[in-house]
Amino acid sequence: MSQNDEQDFVNIKIWNLFRNRFKSSVTEASYWSDITEFCRFTGKQFDTAGRKDVERYYRMMGKKVEEGKISPLTLTKKFRELHSFASFLTEEGYASGEDYFYPYLKHLKKEDRLAKSIPVEHMDALLSAASENLMCYAILSLMYRAGLSSTEISGLNGPDDFILQGSDVYVILSGREESCFIPEDVWEILKEYMDQREEYPSLFYNRSGRRLNTMYISRMMKKYCRLAGIPAYSAEAVRNSCAFNLFAYGASSGQTAAQMGTTQQQIRRYKGAGYRDNLRKQANALVKVRIEKP
Repeated sequence: MSQNDEQDFVNIKIWNLFRNRFKSSVTEASYWSDITEFCRFTGKQFDTAGRKDVERYYRMMGKKVEEGKISPLTLTKKFRELHSFASFLTEEGYASGEDYFYPYLKHLKKEDRLAKSIPVEHMDALLSAASENLMCYAILSLMYRAGLSSTEISGLNGPDDFILQGSDVYVILSGREESCFIPEDVWEILKEYMDQREEYPSLFYNRSGRRLNTMYISRMMKKYCRLAGIPAYSAEAVRNSCAFNLFAYGASSGQTAAQMGTTQQQIRRYKGAGYRDNLRKQANALVKVRIEKP
């Protein structure tokens, strides 16, 4: 849909209020794509669509799942986002109708639990909750954007672990044959963190100045998932999301395996998990997700 007719489907003033909740353009694009897709299908403004419209849309998408055109997780993701926008309209007084998307989520919930990654809107909420703590924010950024594991993060010693090659930044990790690329947005967050950290033997440390361990990061995840009001995702799920995003933006198995520090055989399990259909940006770079500084 062109920018000229977008108001035919969604009130832009209301949309701008809704999208202000997101920290990344990726989440915004994902929601906008699914909302306007639904409106195109119904030929109606979002807030005027009724129960039968949602039912027809569900049947149409269900048929696509049966034909293998989209994954069950993609269907779950679409209805979760449509439900979220419908709930926002009602809560903010922009609509008085019933949320017809919610009942379908009850049937799709089992599929949602199969996901090995974190939905983009939940990742946004997690980052927002962790923005109060720059160290935790930097850790999440390294997992989500660079694909580092909890063990690799806890093993970092300090600024000397990072290598600058021209405008690119890499990190040396124990157990990996090659250094790992650090995206520019993550490096900006890390630089801000390193400017204010204390001089301890490890890059990340607890209140006593001791090196973090994987249990600390696990507790960190539980804390900020709770504050964000989202399911209790693991650090592994955050890291898995890095691989899903790489594939969604067209990275090859070799590129993804190199970034994640795994073999191509291992990396195949990340394919086809529902992201490729949803995030529609050209893959002329390794990945185009960006995280804002807190």
